[in-house]
Amino acid sequence: MLRLGLRLTLRSGREALVRLAVTTVAVAVGVALLLGVLAEFHAFQAQSNQQCWACTSGDPVPSTLPASGELWNNSVDFYQGQTLTRLGVAALGADAPVLPGISRLPAAGQYYASPALAALLRTVPADELGDRFPGTMIGTIGAAGLTGPGQLAVYVGYPPTALNAIDGTQWVTRIATAPAAEVFTPFFRYAFGFGLLAVLFPMLVLISTATRLAASRREERFAALRLVGGTPADIRMIAAVESVVSAFFGAVLGVMIWLLVQPLVAGGALIGTQYFSSTVTPAAWEYAAIVVGVPVIALVAALVSLRRVQISPLGVSRRATPKRPTLWRLIVLALGVAVYLYGLSVTSHQSIGAATYPGLLLTMVGLVVAGPWFTWATARLFGSMSRGAALLLASRRLADNPKAAFRSVTGLVLAVFLGTMVGALVPAVNATEASPTNTSISNVLLDQVGMSGPAATRLLGGLSAIGGASVYPFYTASLPAAAGTGGRGSGPGRPAGKGGNGGNVGGNGNNRSGGGVQIGPGKALAGGATVVSCAVMRELAVLGQCAPGVAAVQTQDGSMFGDNPLYNTQPFVSASDPAYRGSLAGLPLQAVLVRVNSAATLERVRTYLAVNAPPQVSVGQGQSPTPPRTFGETLQIRTQRADTLENLVYAAVALTLIVAGCSLAVAVGGGLVERKRPFTLLRVGGTGIGVLSGVVLLEAAVPLVAATVLAAGIAYGTSVLAFVRLAPAGTAIPQLGHDYYALMGIGLLIAFGVIAVTLPLLRRMTLPGNVRFE
Repeated sequence: MLRLGLRLTLRSGREALVRLAVTTVAVAVGVALLLGVLAEFHAFQAQSNQQCWACTSGDPVPSTLPASGELWNNSVDFYQGQTLTRLGVAALGADAPVLPGISRLPAAGQYYASPALAALLRTVPADELGDRFPGTMIGTIGAAGLTGPGQLAVYVGYPPTALNAIDGTQWVTRIATAPAAEVFTPFFRYAFGFGLLAVLFPMLVLISTATRLAASRREERFAALRLVGGTPADIRMIAAVESVVSAFFGAVLGVMIWLLVQPLVAGGALIGTQYFSSTVTPAAWEYAAIVVGVPVIALVAALVSLRRVQISPLGVSRRATPKRPTLWRLIVLALGVAVYLYGLSVTSHQSIGAATYPGLLLTMVGLVVAGPWFTWATARLFGSMSRGAALLLASRRLADNPKAAFRSVTGLVLAVFLGTMVGALVPAVNATEASPTNTSISNVLLDQVGMSGPAATRLLGGLSAIGGASVYPFYTASLPAAAGTGGRGSGPGRPAGKGGNGGNVGGNGNNRSGGGVQIGPGKALAGGATVVSCAVMRELAVLGQCAPGVAAVQTQDGSMFGDNPLYNTQPFVSASDPAYRGSLAGLPLQAVLVRVNSAATLERVRTYLAVNAPPQVSVGQGQSPTPPRTFGETLQIRTQRADTLENLVYAAVALTLIVAGCSLAVAVGGGLVERKRPFTLLRVGGTGIGVLSGVVLLEAAVPLVAATVLAAGIAYGTSVLAFVRLAPAGTAIPQLGHDYYALMGIGLLIAFGVIAVTLPLLRRMTLPGNVRFE
């Protein structure tokens, strides 16, 4: 039977070869997409588990420099919106630990740059980037010290005494080897999991549909085999061989397709970081599991498809009509929504909504389980409204087997559900932060310098001399003890500590509780207040205004120095702030704000600050850097995580739409082949081709539209509830944006296009000359 099954599969005529080719291609598309998702997840895991040398936490430098270890000053800079990791290092002895990615530490006057940074240094003017790094580049940093090929990083060598003079320098004797404790890593791991499910489940549906292609025609052939002496076990063996062979060829072809497109996938940046090409690949066991597992799935699907069919020598003697879906199918969906609502009630910003994930997953499963019932109900509704033959025939067939009708659109349901949630939530969340106030000062750079005396005067003069830059200084003044513990506090509705580190690059840990203004982590001025000229505040009107007639004010509101755009662009000064009567010239310079007129001017300002006001803080475990950045870059940092999630889910949605389109094409094409005889007889009996085309179109469109409306409605409702629960009071209800409508519209157009492509095949198959079969 095995040899006969192979012969019937490979050498039994054109129809069998077409069926084999269609099944193989459909399975190959699903396998290639699944391998792509697994490869991206593998690269993400490799990056998440990489050694975090930047997490090294050293000790305070002794008064006498030790003879072992090394000095570190780790900080973060920016270039054109990209984070630039900068490490100043000075070896103290022969046993100084070597950083990952290099063979030896740079000596004073030398530095190593990442390949991406080295490429920039060769093309960008020195006063915009290169002047920030003293000395000569002696090599590039290898992959072991980088998170990806596009990372900007530099190891700069200093004399020990010079590096020790920079505030925040630490003594390091051992470099951290553990991965970074990223707050968003579990978040993206969950997102990848949902993306994998969103692609895996439709792919399984595609394989199942493809391997059951033209089942009725195959059953006729199986009946002929029974007539010549075949047993039911023989029939099952032949069906299994056909399914396994096509699925195996499809799995192998899918692996080959993936290997061809892997370089293109490796060159992308799905979650905001470009991975090293060597990590963007599934593991060997995953390749093996797919090549073996896909034929097994096809085998199971083939055997299940014969479960309701008993083949006799006289033909298909019995076909059990599927039972009508019942309301019990809605229980899983209702339970998923209930679990989601409970998770939403206990979630918070700190948990990033993790408590809602089980409910979302159960809701997705519930949509799949409840889909046949909604398909049946929709078919009955259309049937009761039918006024034509096409609608009547289509609704009767849908009501007879709603499971098969819904199976081909399952992937689209999941795609619509995920796409609707992301399309509603991400733009709404970003809109709460990208307010008009934020965007009006997006070109204003903030740097906390912590300087005084002639150095501060020279710094302000040098910045003012840069063409296209307007400089606004902020000073620090000591207050009496009583005033140092009061201040404006956090204020109603404006929680203290909103500038905390929170795992975001650029956070600085400033609080607003009135205990003094913090220049940076580890450099707070107890009992201090920020003093600013009212003329400066008139230039920065969105950050607040002084009382009339006041020349300068003092405030302890540290919100401007945080990393949350919801707070650091709220009014920093108000008419209730006390006036400052002294001279500003003698005060320590706390920070400078610089408005720039172009990207080149911004980088020249940043380079000048890097040279003349070097980083004040070393970044270690649990600390956040304080780089000079614009308010626009701060906003970008806060929103890029949400944008990354949007890209990740939209990629999963796009892949799901591709898989679902293939599944729909296979289902519609297979249905036409199975009904070649009755459709031809109907046409010979006088039924117009338009009526038959309408039947095919409605059979695919009714479950498609019903499932889309159901998934979109539930997803939008759950997203609105999540937004109302977590967004600030008074925030507008999220609306679906243009990207969502474009993606969903293109997906539905593809689906209907697939259906339309099959209609010419219907015309050729039902020509009157085909009335004589075989």
